[in-house]
Amino acid sequence: MSLNSLFKSTLFRQVIATSTVTRVILFAAMYLLSVPFIQSTIESIEYRSARTILNNVYDTVEHIQQSLENNRQTVLLARKLALRDIIAVIESRASWLEQQAHEGNLTRDQARRMLLEEIRKIHYGHNDYVWASDYHSMLVAHPDPKLNNADFSRKRDTRGHLIVPPMVAGALATGEGYYSYWGQRLGEEQPIEQLTFYKHLPAFELVIGTGLYLDDIDATIGRQRAVAIDELRSQLRKTRLAETGYVYIFNSQGHMLIHPNANIEDKNFAGLVDPVSKQLLAPMLIAAADKPEGLRYKWDSPSDPGNYVYDKISWVRYFPGFDWYICTSVYVDELDNSARIVRNRALLVFGIALLLSLVQVYYFIKGLFGPLKQLSDTALSIGKGDLDARCPLQRDDEFGVVATAFNSMVDRLRDNIQNLDAKVSERTAELEAANIELKQLDQTKSDFISTVSHELRTPMTSIVGFAKLAKKKLEDVILPQAGVDGKTARAASQVSSNLDIIVSESEHLSLLINDVMDMAKLDAGKVEWNFSSLAAAQLLERVVADTQELAGKKGLVISWDVEPDLPEIAGDEIRLRQLLINLISNAIKFTERGHISLHAERQEAFVRFCVEDTGIGIAPEFQGKVFEKFKQIGDTLTAKPQGTGLGLSICRQIVEQHGGKIWLESEPGKGSRIYFSIPCAT
Repeated sequence: MSLNSLFKSTLFRQVIATSTVTRVILFAAMYLLSVPFIQSTIESIEYRSARTILNNVYDTVEHIQQSLENNRQTVLLARKLALRDIIAVIESRASWLEQQAHEGNLTRDQARRMLLEEIRKIHYGHNDYVWASDYHSMLVAHPDPKLNNADFSRKRDTRGHLIVPPMVAGALATGEGYYSYWGQRLGEEQPIEQLTFYKHLPAFELVIGTGLYLDDIDATIGRQRAVAIDELRSQLRKTRLAETGYVYIFNSQGHMLIHPNANIEDKNFAGLVDPVSKQLLAPMLIAAADKPEGLRYKWDSPSDPGNYVYDKISWVRYFPGFDWYICTSVYVDELDNSARIVRNRALLVFGIALLLSLVQVYYFIKGLFGPLKQLSDTALSIGKGDLDARCPLQRDDEFGVVATAFNSMVDRLRDNIQNLDAKVSERTAELEAANIELKQLDQTKSDFISTVSHELRTPMTSIVGFAKLAKKKLEDVILPQAGVDGKTARAASQVSSNLDIIVSESEHLSLLINDVMDMAKLDAGKVEWNFSSLAAAQLLERVVADTQELAGKKGLVISWDVEPDLPEIAGDEIRLRQLLINLISNAIKFTERGHISLHAERQEAFVRFCVEDTGIGIAPEFQGKVFEKFKQIGDTLTAKPQGTGLGLSICRQIVEQHGGKIWLESEPGKGSRIYFSIPCAT
């Protein structure tokens, strides 16, 4: 049919105009409702990403400081324990000399002189030593000849604190302790803070001690700090914001500690001036510290050096532990670029989709009106009395079926007019054939249900999988990037909630499909049964493990027990597990509090199983119908549960296939007990 003839049709023009306007409005609404929101969200995410990177670096620096402080405390503790060990060795030697004096092998003065002489000779570490003092703060043993036998009763350190008397007093009071003062290392003049461990030796009326210089610990921690800063420098040089943004660190003196530009790093930029505002850049950055809006200023671009017309933003956080200013620097245009790209691509996609949709609509409507015109022309001819008129359509679609049926009706109309009695007889024969076809309907129905259920299972599995994957990506990637912005958080929360609904409803639909497939296979006799000898205890243990999580969600506990020396049963393990899981799931569904218990006991040539719950129970008038198809226990309740009503019917068929029987005992408000018996293995 020509395009000109199509547009002569009023109905065609109305349909094509309505479809076009509808799609234009629909696509425009979709664009206006989605693209600005997406663009705004992406812009917000980009800005938050830059601040998130800054916060992450701040956390890393804080972790470095904490680690260094922990290491310092660990090293200090180890050194303090080492001081104790050294003094313990001397204390042990003093005890031995005291024992010799007690046994008469030495006089007490001889033992005391030997101990002091040995103390004078002790050297270890980096010019470290042991000293001894009498109760009057006289150094009676010291490796430095100038200090040996020196009176330290009034000797003070460079900070004005007494050195020896506080340690003598502490030793006499508590026996031992630590004391800190400023002193010189052997052979050096510069005073250094020293931590000393002292110990009272009452047998010889002595106080002994040894110490460590804290600058040794500071030097160790300093080396660790240098390594940590080098690692941080390497990490930050690889960190990028948007396309060219970066992270840098300087201190309050304007010294650039870390910067991706080697020409700037380790330099002082305190005198660097903003070429636009003519203000010093360092104070501007310091003033912007910890402000959410950051510092906006004009700067040049790597592709356009010297032209300071490009908007740039820096967010700054001050870390007092190191006196560091941690900064991010990024061009504003780069932060907005991702949103612009998404907007332009969305506009292109919407435009192409609209164009393709309109083309599709045109050809679809054209494909509809051509056959309709032929059918209408044929109908007009027949209406005028031309019973030989036929529709020329020969297609393998619904139009072809309609044309064939139409022509067939015309043939039948003509034949009926010509020979009504013959047609009546022919129709009678057709009805008899239809009765035969009705007998095959039940089998066709089962085959159809099985096929449709199987075709639905695969896409439902994909829907559940992709919905869970989308939710995980949302929670692991997008939500951490979205930060705490209210609008974004609410939108993300809504998306997460919708995904939960998709997963929940899809899983529920999958269960319904499985029930329908199982019932169809059972009705058609297409289930393969694999019988073997099974232990009831092992069977119950597995199904309890499979359903424990479902029960836990409602605060229920599942317990099970079997009669001792229970014989094995003959059954299909997969189908029996399906049977028990169906019964337990039903019990959980109708039990709000209490427990669910499973039992197994010998009953002549059978093992009788019981699933008992403390749920709402079933009225007597409905107990005989629960094992029928499409009957739901919830029919007796105020709120009808979801489901196909096939679960208990499937359970009945599984039990009967095993040669057993299934029955119910229940009392409203007091729970239910479902029993079934399975033959023992021979």
